[in-house]
Amino acid sequence: MSFINPAFLWAMFAVSVPIVIHLINFRRHKTLYFSNTRFLEDIKKETQTRTKLKHLLILIARILTIAMLVIAFAGPFIPNNVSNSNKVSEVNVVYIDNSFSMEADGKKGQLFEQAKQIAKEIVFNSSASLEYLLITNDMLPENQFITNRDVFLGNLYKTAISSNCVNLNDVLLKVNTLIPDNKKASLYIISDMQKSFMDDLVSKPNDNVSLVFVPLTPAATNNLFIDSCWFSSPVHRFNGNETLNVRIVNGSKEDLYDLSLQLFINDSLKAMSGFNIEAGRSKDVEISYVNTTEGFVNGKLEVADYPVTYDNSLYFSYRITKSTDILILNFGNSNRYLQALYSSDSESFKMTQQQAGTVQSSMLAGYDLIILNDVKEISTGFSADIQSFVTKGGSVVFIPSSEINLNSCNSFLNLFNAGKFDAMKFTKGRIHSIEYNSELYKDVFQKQERQTDLPVMGLVHNHVLYSSSVFASVIKLENGSSVISVGSFGEGKLYVVAAPMNELNADFMKSPLFAPAFINMALNSQINNSLYAILSKDAFFEISSDIELSESDIFRITDNINVDAVAQFRFSGKKLRIEVPQQITNAGSYDLIKGNEFVAPISLNYSRNESVLEYVLESELNKYITENLDDKAKIIDSDTENISVELKEFSEGKPLWKLFLIFALVFILCEILIARLMK
Repeated sequence: MSFINPAFLWAMFAVSVPIVIHLINFRRHKTLYFSNTRFLEDIKKETQTRTKLKHLLILIARILTIAMLVIAFAGPFIPNNVSNSNKVSEVNVVYIDNSFSMEADGKKGQLFEQAKQIAKEIVFNSSASLEYLLITNDMLPENQFITNRDVFLGNLYKTAISSNCVNLNDVLLKVNTLIPDNKKASLYIISDMQKSFMDDLVSKPNDNVSLVFVPLTPAATNNLFIDSCWFSSPVHRFNGNETLNVRIVNGSKEDLYDLSLQLFINDSLKAMSGFNIEAGRSKDVEISYVNTTEGFVNGKLEVADYPVTYDNSLYFSYRITKSTDILILNFGNSNRYLQALYSSDSESFKMTQQQAGTVQSSMLAGYDLIILNDVKEISTGFSADIQSFVTKGGSVVFIPSSEINLNSCNSFLNLFNAGKFDAMKFTKGRIHSIEYNSELYKDVFQKQERQTDLPVMGLVHNHVLYSSSVFASVIKLENGSSVISVGSFGEGKLYVVAAPMNELNADFMKSPLFAPAFINMALNSQINNSLYAILSKDAFFEISSDIELSESDIFRITDNINVDAVAQFRFSGKKLRIEVPQQITNAGSYDLIKGNEFVAPISLNYSRNESVLEYVLESELNKYITENLDDKAKIIDSDTENISVELKEFSEGKPLWKLFLIFALVFILCEILIARLMK
């Protein structure tokens, strides 16, 4: 038991008053006149013992009455058992989950409005002298300071549903940072307690913070939502066919039939696709259409679902792909197979051939793909230029000559940690294995070729890959030697072809393996814009850009109606990274502006973290408190009728002043009865 006003216990010295009165009355003699004193001795013997007992009982009753009153005014209470401290809370910290899932209905109406009402109950059932701190998913600057009751209620009134999502770990970190160690605080977590909110807890409340969960129970709700989308091909051509893959999730317990997925391109309905989906499962739905516009494309996907609607739409944007700029640098003879391959599609590929040593280093940045053909040796200076080109996002294909300078070529490969060539060569070796899921052959073949149908290589240098290298073989010989390998370096890629692309390997270049590999090398060399970004604290969007930038440049993101926010940017090679300002909170299509010049569209979507409506049950929450919070937390049922009493008891502990006041009245009654009944 503790006391709100322990200083009032000094009033316990007041018990000396009835003691003094008792002693004075005990010593004072009263004169009685008797007509006959013959019976006086007998009366004295009979009443002396009873009188002393009566006076003693009255004294005890008075002492206890005063003691009970003093204790009652001292504010006795039993502290809550979720903190090591018996000190009364000085700060009430209230976290209100204002994510989209709180729009669901519960027994007492919308969960979000219920949460705000509970926050008010916390205020009105706490001492007026307490300080307050409001935390929401927005983590607003005005909510970073401890305030008084009136400011807290004002901030609470302005709180609205938000697209931002946080978890319990974020909340605890914020509270531990904002609450001083010398202040006792009570932290109320008012949320629907989704599993995504409770995952990955690594922080714990400080010892001066008492934790109470107020879980809100939503009514049973089904949810169908669009999770993500992606294109089958990274290349987008004018009048070309597109296949868009859309992942849809059924979060309900019922199978759904005859549903429709709609695709809008530039605000016009472009295509529809029907689908069925099983309960609790996801499904990838394909939508095919033709690009009939040039330049940038804004798209939107929609499904019909109620009552959770924020995840029914998914925005995306892309650019009709420009032709791929290819530079073939011939260190020896030119390659007629490569020339014929890229010349056959002049709309998709813009090819330039030069002899090595005739191209200035500053010109390399203007190409998407550089093919180093028939390399016997390569200078260290040019190797450094190629390394810089790849680091900034370019792609390079290295094709050796039949005879190579091992030291020179290996010095080049060593810059990329791409293995090495040794002195061994293999002749008449048949290709044994192909990585059909690699970027060069994915979705190219309907069936995997048998070993006997694969081409025979006339000459292959033995290319040894290091175990620590990120490079992986795409094509191998029977002895395991790599023919083509690929790896990332910086923002770009390096393809190492261990076999010279000349008449010695004509069987390979005439096979179905040659054209898809080198076409995909070219197509994948272009940096595609991000289809969309997810609204979050650190959201960003990447686009391919050849524009010149300076530190004084200003980028803005605008919807041309209500939103116009300045965006920070970073430029790395061919990639421009735009950081989405936190002022933007609504999903949709936006424009990226540099100065007054349109740069690219940007599509932003809400997070799907809370779209899967899975909640932590009370039994799971109790287990969670035991295992992760050392039993230092309490659960309050939000649906109870007397939630105000429970909130007050947690804030101030279980008050006992009424009990001690009753005791005082009982002892007063006892005194009266003793005085009246004991003769």
